[in-house]
Amino acid sequence: MNSMNQVTLIGKITFEPQVRELKSGSKVGSFGMGISESFQKDGEWETRMHFVEIVLWNQQAETAKKRLEKGDLISVQGSLQYEQWEKDGKKQSKLKVRAQRVQKLKLEREVEAAQPLEC
Repeated sequence: MNSMNQVTLIGKITFEPQVRELKSGSKVGSFGMGISESFQKDGEWETRMHFVEIVLWNQQAETAKKRLEKGDLISVQGSLQYEQWEKDGKKQSKLKVRAQRVQKLKLEREVEAAQPLEC
């Protein structure tokens, strides 16, 4: 059976990218991402926030640490990673996104402000 594990998300960085080096010499980086979802409930618009940890490896992790910061609007393409562990006798789990591509986006008003005025 074939399967597909691919996600594309657009949201804002919620904590600064961090990088650490593993015993193997590989580097792993991560940052938080907040994604808003708007929907109508009883005729009123509501917004729900979703938070996910983005994981990057090696050069991609180093680049993210240098170029990205909290509050940046980004697009992330990657795959889901489900982790499970036990802490104090209780099972814990977390869903993360292993990024394959991260792109910094500009808000529409930033794009307009950056363009020269023609007279």
